Amino acid sequence: MYKSSTGSKAPDNSSSNLERVNAMAEIKGILLNGWMKFLKDRYGEEAVANGLRGLSPEDRRLIPNLFLDASWYPFDALHALRRLTRPMVTRADGDITTEIGRFMAQHAFTGVYRPLLAHDPIKQVEKFTSIGEFFFHEARKLETEITGPASCLVRYRYEAGAKPTRAICTSLTGFWSRSIELAGASKVTASHPKCFAAGSDCCEFLFKWGPPAS
Repeated sequence: MYKSSTGSKAPDNSSSNLERVNAMAEIKGILLNGWMKFLKDRYGEEAVANGLRGLSPEDRRLIPNLFLDASWYPFDALHALRRLTRPMVTRADGDITTEIGRFMAQHAFTGVYRPLLAHDPIKQVEKFTSIGEFFFHEARKLETEITGPASCLVRYRYEAGAKPTRAICTSLTGFWSRSIELAGASKVTASHPKCFAAGSDCCEFLFKWGPPAS
């Protein structure tokens, strides 16, 4: 709450702003299909079907039998998929969030959206902003900065009220790393020096890579 210039209390709009941010966030169906394919390949059709039956009615409504690749879906579908995944993961699997991000990029850029892939890592990074807008409608702005002949920064600036999670950051690390690899880079490494979820003013991801593998 805060006081207006007249001394009366004005309403706190933080909750309504959060609802607006959540309502506007959407994700393209091909990425959700990529996640579902990862689960079915890793754990089997039956395990996924059993997992779906164990979800809440709200989450089941967010995960249809088939996501249409070119259609938009609420970003909450991503969170529902995370809740579907969590019980399937074994101790031997460890944290598979990065792996899922990598698989989603592989699924998107080697299929119908192959034309979005450049054949040069720097040129691919330069396309990240438009690629992000193509796959996501969300309350964040993606920026890129080429920091050397084989390195770059990817930066996300979030709107007030946005609530990114560490899991989202981890999956983005995998997604963009694999995108750079598919453009021809090798030995891609990634770090996450600034995280909005941890109190920074933005999220920054630093990627470095080697020349194409011979």
